[in-house]
Amino acid sequence: MKLVNVTLLSGILLVFVLLTVGCGSSDSKVVAKVGGYEITEQELNDVFQGLRYPYTNAEEEYQKKQEILDTIIVNRLLIQAAYEKNIDQLEELNRVVVANKDKFLLDVLYLRKVVDKSDVTDAEIRDHWEKIAEKIRASHILVDNLDTANVLLERIKSGENFDKLAFEYSIDPSVKRNKGDLGYFLYGSMVKEFQDAAFAMQPGEISPPVKTNFGYHIIKLVDRATNEKRTDFESMKNELKQQIINKKRLDLMNAYYEEIESKYPITVDTTTCNYIIKKREYLYPPELLKTLPRNDFDIEQLDRNEKELVLATWDGGQMTIQEYLEMSKQIPAKMKPNFDNFDSLKTVIFQLKRLDLLSYESIREGMDKDEEYLRKVRLFKELSMADIMRNDSIPKPLPPDDSMIRQYYDEHSDKFTDPAKVHVYEILLSDELKAKKLAKEIRSLDKFKSKAMDLTERPGKRPVQGNLDYIERKWFPEIFDLARKTKIGKIGGPVVSHGKYSIFYVVDKLDEQIKDFLTVKNEIKGIIVRQQIGETFVDWVKERKENTDIEIYDDVLYGTIDQGKYKSDTLSTN
Repeated sequence: MKLVNVTLLSGILLVFVLLTVGCGSSDSKVVAKVGGYEITEQELNDVFQGLRYPYTNAEEEYQKKQEILDTIIVNRLLIQAAYEKNIDQLEELNRVVVANKDKFLLDVLYLRKVVDKSDVTDAEIRDHWEKIAEKIRASHILVDNLDTANVLLERIKSGENFDKLAFEYSIDPSVKRNKGDLGYFLYGSMVKEFQDAAFAMQPGEISPPVKTNFGYHIIKLVDRATNEKRTDFESMKNELKQQIINKKRLDLMNAYYEEIESKYPITVDTTTCNYIIKKREYLYPPELLKTLPRNDFDIEQLDRNEKELVLATWDGGQMTIQEYLEMSKQIPAKMKPNFDNFDSLKTVIFQLKRLDLLSYESIREGMDKDEEYLRKVRLFKELSMADIMRNDSIPKPLPPDDSMIRQYYDEHSDKFTDPAKVHVYEILLSDELKAKKLAKEIRSLDKFKSKAMDLTERPGKRPVQGNLDYIERKWFPEIFDLARKTKIGKIGGPVVSHGKYSIFYVVDKLDEQIKDFLTVKNEIKGIIVRQQIGETFVDWVKERKENTDIEIYDDVLYGTIDQGKYKSDTLSTN
């Protein structure tokens, strides 16, 4: 099998295998064996699906899976060598594994509470396909309480302008830009309560208040139209399936957050809050106090004991005032509650400590004994071992001497050559005749700059009087080629550039110039060292493969290709 770029793919493998929420099944076929280790098609697909490369035919997908399989084999060789050297016993390695366990607990919690419950049936997909036959356009007014919503509804019924009321009263952040107009949207793109109400309406209708997690909406249906982008069911089936899965997972996750928030009610210590408020009043004069935000406090004004005051408690944890002040720095000031707004404080503290609460709940749910959790921890440890093995345990070549560095410099001078450059000022215009006229009329650089400041259409170049500075051919090939032939102090053009007409004033020219050896010596040394390390690793892998019993089952690998999605283009097994 062809040896691939193991440096690149090893890193990709580590990232995507660890992030995947899939888990191997007991009936997953074996696609390869490395020593006594079996690589299953599920392990291969975990990585393959995470990479999300587009493929035009089955042959491309097959080749990519061959590369991925070879990368998994290389990592497994590293892991086996690491076990031989007892790298798994390193104290530092085990500390890193322990430090990352919470992440895997949360991964498995998400898997069991969300992913495992988000299967989609063909009937659901078809129902969704039927519902997106139409698109609707709607406007809305969002407020935070039912009383305000009812008052606004009565004003609308009395004839007041919907858009004007939306602009004045809606708490939707986008209202100042769109006056409540949501544009056209399809079923499935809004929260359930909102879309169920909106899609049941006819153009011109106004809904009663509709409650969602965001508040209370008054909806105005503006239009219904055919969804011209809907094609036949089979063509859209896979795309719609993924959309439904994503929506289900989002809904399940939000519902689980609400469950956790109810299960772990947060109690705010009002004594601590009142102490902080009084402390502010003691520290600052009334005139200054009026100018300071009531939802923050300078932590440096608290002594050691004050910082340890408990602000909130819940089953299994607590938060001190110091922890809150430090963590809440990430919250925008306008969204941070005042210290006497206890209900809002509870909400914010839950958001700040949500991951800790989920980790605590995952232990109570026994996720630390889940087979998938144990697999993830083991895999993380083994891939960390592979990384240590590759970077620290495979012998490194001797560093290159000056003669090797000089030889590389002489043989690759093109890599260390500054390209030719031309310093130009430019006027870019849509009108070719106007560009030709200006090129004939302008005689001085000052006049050219003045015209460029008023006329050039190149974005961002009017404030700098059309100055393109020193350009290289790769940036503006048309301008560069003509500018190289134009004398310094002369105007060239017009020449077509990005569909418009460019005239330019040549200020200066620089020829290609090879960089001095001493200025690039360390850069070259680094290049050679990386090449040597790569070559040494390739040799190590080759030797390890020759001394390890490796079997690859091409029929199983071939069987992982869904050839139906490539229609008539099939992969030959001959």
